[in-house]
Amino acid sequence: MKRSITKALCLVCAGALALGAAGCSKSDSSSSASSEAASSVLGSAADYDYQNFTYSDGLDENGYWEGIRALDYVTLPEDYASIPVQRADVEPTSEDVQAQIDSLLSQNSTTQDVTDRAAANGDTVNIDYAGTVDGVAFTGGTYTGYSLTLGSGSFIDGFEDQIVGHKPGETFDVTVTFPDGYRDSTDADGNALVLSGKQAVFSVTLNSIEEEVLPELTDAWVDETLGTSNDLHSVEALRAFCQQQLYTSNLNTAVMDYLMDNATFSEVPKAVTDYQVTQCLNYYDKMAQYYGYDLDTFVQSMLGYDSADAMLAAMADSIESYAKEALLYQAVAEAMDLAPTQEQIDAYSTYTDTYGANYCTMIAMMDTVTDALTTGAQVK
Repeated sequence: MKRSITKALCLVCAGALALGAAGCSKSDSSSSASSEAASSVLGSAADYDYQNFTYSDGLDENGYWEGIRALDYVTLPEDYASIPVQRADVEPTSEDVQAQIDSLLSQNSTTQDVTDRAAANGDTVNIDYAGTVDGVAFTGGTYTGYSLTLGSGSFIDGFEDQIVGHKPGETFDVTVTFPDGYRDSTDADGNALVLSGKQAVFSVTLNSIEEEVLPELTDAWVDETLGTSNDLHSVEALRAFCQQQLYTSNLNTAVMDYLMDNATFSEVPKAVTDYQVTQCLNYYDKMAQYYGYDLDTFVQSMLGYDSADAMLAAMADSIESYAKEALLYQAVAEAMDLAPTQEQIDAYSTYTDTYGANYCTMIAMMDTVTDALTTGAQVK
């Protein structure tokens, strides 16, 4: 509901992070193996100074790529200022609006302990588990106090299903089979232990169960929750707000998709691509430090790639796409002679210490470009 810095972050990180416990998370290294041959496109992680990356690196005070004129690399379609859009493609359905409201209710949900029934899909359970393969414990297969939402699909197929029906205090075995291509592990002595295709037995203790309790959607709840922050005081006002927010988001996506499909790129400057790669590596490196890993170990244990280099290879196409889109915003700003107002820049002032002034100006510039394109769009 509030203004955010998300748009630019989407352009500078080519993958969402999904974490799970290493021993039974649904991770598969087969995708990384198939992309090893492409690793030369972006080179090695060691080629990038990602540990010293800052978000304003390579950006000037206008939020432009330093020393780069985007229109030297991008040819915009003739109708870029009046992009044709089909209304049916951007008008949200009542189901879309309800999904947005349901998401908001979920964000404001509370939890309560369950003691009078067995675990069911949708519950969050707290478990201890210890896994073995052929009777041998393996690294990452033991965890104490893990919170798992049943039905999330974050663990190996069959693991969550076998918790359903058990009550707090029970200890039981969960038997699953690691998928083909699953990364190897080690035993207590550091010897390699193959998990791919192997059956594993986990001794699981169900410590507790929590269920989500959604607030009741009433005028009073809307007023209390969103009255001050968003000036919304009724369910009807909330529905209208979500309708407009979704329409605007869909229109933003449609105009940028049109530009990406119809603009031509002679090339993408290396500095722009390098920025995307360095930011992405910096993001995962910080996550690795948080969990007490180095980058390669984190990538192997949490993301299922053989190495950071293999991760870059798998992300090569996405990173190129994000680099093009980042360059495209600047190209439109140059073509339309657009610049954010000081008020638009100041809207991101709370982020300056984290991301730097030049980066925040780039985000404000992207807002300006988006506003111009959506205003000029021909919705029919």
